[in-house]
Amino acid sequence: MSVELVWQGPVGPGCLPGATFPDDPLLFENLCEAGVYLRIKTYDNDRTIAYAGQSVSLLARFDQHLVAMLSLAAPLRDAAGDVVFTGDAAARIDAYGRLDDATALAAADAGRVRFWYAQCDDYFHTEHLNLAEGLLQRRISARLISAAPGFLIAVENAKAAPGAMPDDVPDIWINDFSGLDDTGATLLGDLLGDAPMTLEILTGNAA
Repeated sequence: MSVELVWQGPVGPGCLPGATFPDDPLLFENLCEAGVYLRIKTYDNDRTIAYAGQSVSLLARFDQHLVAMLSLAAPLRDAAGDVVFTGDAAARIDAYGRLDDATALAAADAGRVRFWYAQCDDYFHTEHLNLAEGLLQRRISARLISAAPGFLIAVENAKAAPGAMPDDVPDIWINDFSGLDDTGATLLGDLLGDAPMTLEILTGNAA
């Protein structure tokens, strides 16, 4: 059985064109549904840092990402995309002595965040979230390994693996970028490729 991940977005803090959170109550409520997502930040020279995740409430998870960054509880990167703040307790305590610089760094990095997401539907169920997250992480990692020199994309959470999977899970996962604008479709296409994702990715037998 095959499943399509129908990608939507981007949404974000509003510092980038076309990436604001919706103010329409219906669209806002739509973001409270379950699904998988890509958190993408772009730096100088088009360096791109990706994070693949899942949540039973996408909006709540997006909020968690941004709150962690703005509260100095997550790693932060400079304009070149290099980690310059680790987000651990020692780093935060040190940052309290130079709060203006630390908060400016946090605001700048949070302002780069864009989220793309694919929601659950009749075929992609909440019990598939761990599987879908793992497939996305492994696909991005595999594409990085095989990428040509100069491919300026990295993934921040490549180590996670899906937990116990339900029986009779779909074995073919297709990424549908047709609802995205050209920029989003190109970006996600670079990250995920055109080929369907299969369960073999999780055993390292296929890219």
